[in-house]
Amino acid sequence: MSKELSSPSLRYDLLDRAMDERRLSLGMRWRDVADRTGLSGQALRDIRRGRSVPRDLTARNLEEALGWGRGSIQSVLRGEEPEEAERDSRGGGTDEGLTWWIEGDATCYELTRTIGGNPFSARLVVRDGRSRAQVEKELHKVVEMARVQLEG
Repeated sequence: MSKELSSPSLRYDLLDRAMDERRLSLGMRWRDVADRTGLSGQALRDIRRGRSVPRDLTARNLEEALGWGRGSIQSVLRGEEPEEAERDSRGGGTDEGLTWWIEGDATCYELTRTIGGNPFSARLVVRDGRSRAQVEKELHKVVEMARVQLEG
């Protein structure tokens, strides 16, 4: 757990307000935010209300789901404004829990879902020109295989 995120002087009311404004501007429901981060609805509510301190990975997943730059959760908790995520001029984004970005000659994809109450992420690096739809289908298969193995 990040020590910086556990300070009692942090403003979770500001985080809740900023997340709500951003969620609405993106046309998302809280359920959509939870799905994109791999959190349960209750876990997301606990973070928004300051009853739970997000670990570093959870904070990063929230930032990605909301289209904020890295470190924005901590910034908002200190009373600062979140930063808009920088997008590579060649592409990148998030759609229904599938995040993609460009690294060199490859397109990287990550799909996050909740399995057994825990976030699970599957990543795929593509250099062969497969479509996003094909990659998403492949990642969904990986997530389903993990679900079968982890949930029994």
